[in-house]
Amino acid sequence: MFEWAGRIKRQRTNSVNVESTVLVEDHGEFVSSVFPSGETQTLSWKDLVRVEVRTNDSGPWGWDYCWVLLGAKDEVAFPLGATGQDKILAKLQSLTDSDQEQFYQGANCTSNQTFVCWERGGAD
Repeated sequence: MFEWAGRIKRQRTNSVNVESTVLVEDHGEFVSSVFPSGETQTLSWKDLVRVEVRTNDSGPWGWDYCWVLLGAKDEVAFPLGATGQDKILAKLQSLTDSDQEQFYQGANCTSNQTFVCWERGGAD
């Protein structure tokens, strides 16, 4: 009678968390993200000028929460759940004057918005 429920459960159990297929790494002098398509984004830490959380209304099926690290010319983006994110997030949260409240507001948002978590000032 409820075969469909069993099929859905098996599909979810066997599926890969798509966000984890993105690899984000701290290479010391720069940060990179590598997407399953092979696209690679890089940004020198010294060129970092802004950190954003961008949310959208595609959840729970899409990448509805993404980190975007912006430089003057380059950017690195990665979804929440990317492989390697913990090390990067710890570094971002240690930036002087990072706005932790923006991180949390983004985590609770289900619409299309941008939250500025940090901008370069004189101290960093």
